[in-house]
Amino acid sequence: MILIKNVRPLIDGSIRDNCNITIENGKFCDLLDMSTSVKSEKSYDMNGHILAAGYIDIHTHGGAGHDIMEGTAIALDVISEYHLSCGTTTYCPTTLTADLPTTFAALDNIREYKSTTARIFGAHLEGPYLSKKAAGAHPPEYILAPTPDNTDWVFDYKDIVSRVTIAPDAECADIFTSNCKKNNIQISLGHDASIDDEINGCIEGGATSVTHMTNCTSRPSRRLTPHKHLGLTEIGMIDKRLVCEVIADNRHVPNPLFKLLYDIKGTSGIALVSDSLAIAGFNGGEMYLGSGDSKQLIIVEDGVAVLPKLNTYAGSVTPISAAVKNIYKNLNLPLEDCITMGTLTPAKLMKMHDRGDVASGLLADFNILDDDGNIIHTFLGGQLIK
Repeated sequence: MILIKNVRPLIDGSIRDNCNITIENGKFCDLLDMSTSVKSEKSYDMNGHILAAGYIDIHTHGGAGHDIMEGTAIALDVISEYHLSCGTTTYCPTTLTADLPTTFAALDNIREYKSTTARIFGAHLEGPYLSKKAAGAHPPEYILAPTPDNTDWVFDYKDIVSRVTIAPDAECADIFTSNCKKNNIQISLGHDASIDDEINGCIEGGATSVTHMTNCTSRPSRRLTPHKHLGLTEIGMIDKRLVCEVIADNRHVPNPLFKLLYDIKGTSGIALVSDSLAIAGFNGGEMYLGSGDSKQLIIVEDGVAVLPKLNTYAGSVTPISAAVKNIYKNLNLPLEDCITMGTLTPAKLMKMHDRGDVASGLLADFNILDDDGNIIHTFLGGQLIK
């Protein structure tokens, strides 16, 4: 048994009074009064600091010089270690739109990989089922429509694919969404040029989130008549069935805009994501988004990753832990809300029933934080990592 002494646990979005917590077999066991005597093999006195579940990043392409699309165990080793060093204990390795053989190789690599550091909770397919009108950093030549002929392979990988981003205006998007729901694959909407009718069709089919809200998400527009339709940005704000991924780096989503989203959606409607690239946590040398023929040069300008060829933002260089500190320090939001958006909210979205909070029987993956949101220690399965 492991004993964590004198901590204030963050439970279901609220920081509780000082207590002791026991851990057995890598899982939380009991929350005990400070005066309760317990025999343990190891004990750690945390001096009244906050104990919160480890961060969960459901959208990340890599870090520390490596990209998911490399399709190697070494790449996943380094990426997993990078995330764990930032307090992220679970992540969804995210693909970039590419030719299908390259995508298959990346998924095969994830399927075969056995992590000893940060936990992988299935892959996130960001593409190829996007809109060419809102491709962003995704090579448009590899974008496909999710027709029955183009999607069978996704379900061949349903043991490792946990979520997919699709554009609601893509051909057969609503049918594909329904098929994903039947196969327990979470659908996120994004990189689109959609109107509300198309978006609502996908929501009715089972879509439950928006990919990197306000970045490549559609705005109000017209089609064939003067009637103006809402876009994904507006539907994402007002529809309570959708959780919004947000890159809270004050660049992809400026802080005043984040505050607006927070005021509308609350902690249960926002999942912080890094959308981190290989260049995150990497110092020196050229770095690329993706791999093979579709790779694109990345540079960092003013704290954000940029594709100079396209003159546009790519993903970020900001881990969730840094995003939490940004919105806590600069927007004066409650620290418990900032942390919850990076832990419990993504866990609920992805139906991670064994993590994301502090309760008996859940995985003892957690961070010890001070009152400024700085990570002091990280534990994985009850074992001290740093």
